[in-house]
Amino acid sequence: MDRRLIIAERCTLNKKVDETANITIIIPTKNAGAEFRDTLDAIRRQTREPEVLVVDSGSSDGTVELARQFGARTISIPPESFNHGETRNLGIRESTGRFCVMLVQDAVPIGETWLENLIAPFSDERVVGVTGRHTPRPESDLVGRWQVEFRNSFLGDKLRVQEMGSWENFLTLSLEERLRLFSFDNVCSALRRDFWEKCPFQPLPFAEDLDWGVRAMAAGYKLVYNPSIRVLHSHTRPAAYHLRRSYVSGRVVPKLLHVPPSYTGVQNDDELFALLGFLCGEVRTILNEQVTDWRKFSTSSAAEPRLWESLLLAAGLRPAPPSYKLNAVRGSFYFMLEHLDGSREKSRDPVALESVITQALGEAAGSFAASYYNWCEVHGVVSEGMQRLDQALSKGV
Repeated sequence: MDRRLIIAERCTLNKKVDETANITIIIPTKNAGAEFRDTLDAIRRQTREPEVLVVDSGSSDGTVELARQFGARTISIPPESFNHGETRNLGIRESTGRFCVMLVQDAVPIGETWLENLIAPFSDERVVGVTGRHTPRPESDLVGRWQVEFRNSFLGDKLRVQEMGSWENFLTLSLEERLRLFSFDNVCSALRRDFWEKCPFQPLPFAEDLDWGVRAMAAGYKLVYNPSIRVLHSHTRPAAYHLRRSYVSGRVVPKLLHVPPSYTGVQNDDELFALLGFLCGEVRTILNEQVTDWRKFSTSSAAEPRLWESLLLAAGLRPAPPSYKLNAVRGSFYFMLEHLDGSREKSRDPVALESVITQALGEAAGSFAASYYNWCEVHGVVSEGMQRLDQALSKGV
C-alpha cells in the first residue's frame, strides 16, 4: 500500500446504522421523461422507506405530477436558478433526513437493498459520504458504455474506505491517484447531514461532488466507495457534447485537485489551432479515404513541409511549427480511439467506425484546449479569442 495515503479495503459494518434514522432521497429534475417512472419504482421497492424530495427546474412533460403520484414531495425553482451545488443544498435544507441521498433523474437503483447498503457505512461516525458504481444501460451507445466501464475499471472492484494521510503527502500524489482517492459522485451518493451543515456543496456549475469530497477528507473524515451499490446509468451523447464536457472537466477538475497546469507543448493560440487543425485534417483523411487500419496514422511522421516552407524556415523567416508527431492531443485521440474501437470490435457493436472516431476527436480536442487555457491563465496570457472559446465550450454541460 502506498503510505502517502490510506485506502483500506474494508469497512466497519459490524454494527448497524440506526434503523430509525430518517433518510431523504433528493432528485433534481427537468423533463425527466417517462423513464423517470423506473427510478421511482425502484425507490418504492426498497427495504427502507425514505422521504423522496424532487427539486424541479421547469419541467413541462409531467415530471412533477409523476413524482407526486409516487408520494414524492416537490419543490419548483426557476430554470435559470439551477446550479448543481446550490440546488442540492436547497433539497437538503428542505429535507427531514439525517442521511441524505443524492440521485439523478435517469439513475435507476439496482436491487431492493440498494438504499440499505448505501447508508450502512454510516455506522462508522467518521464516514461522511458514500458512493457506488454505475452500470451502463443496455441501449446506451458504445461511447456511453465505454465511459462507464472505464470508470469502473479505474475505481476497482473492491470496497474502499478512503481517508487522507496528510495534506503534504496528498500533494505528492498524481492526478490519477487524487481522482481515485476523492471518488465521490452525485449520480448516486449519500452523505451525513450533520457534516453537510458544516460543509455544504459549493455553488459550482460542475463537479460539486468532487469538490465536496476533497473538502470532506481534508477535514479529516472518510469517504466510502462500495462497488456493490449500483445504479443503472449511462448517456448517449453527440460528439459536440463530449467536446464540451471534456473541456469543462479539463478546466475544473485539476483545480479542484490542486494540480498545477503543465506545459502543453504550444506557446500561443496559433500553435494550439495548428495542432488541432492538423489532427482534424488527419481525421478527415481517415474518414474520406475510408481507412480501415487507422493505427498506421498513430505512428506516422508529421507532414513534411514543402520546399518553399523549408527554405523560409532555414532563412529564419518563418517560425518552426510545433511537433505534430508527438503531442498531447494526438496521443489522447489515439488512446481514446484504441479503447473505443477495441470495445466496438469486442462487442461486435454495429456502430460505424466514423462515429467512434468523431467521439474520440471531441474528447481529445476538448481536454487539450482546456489544458492550454489553464496554462495561459496561470501565466496571465489568456487571449480574447480563448476567452470567447471558453464561454462557448462551457455552455450546456
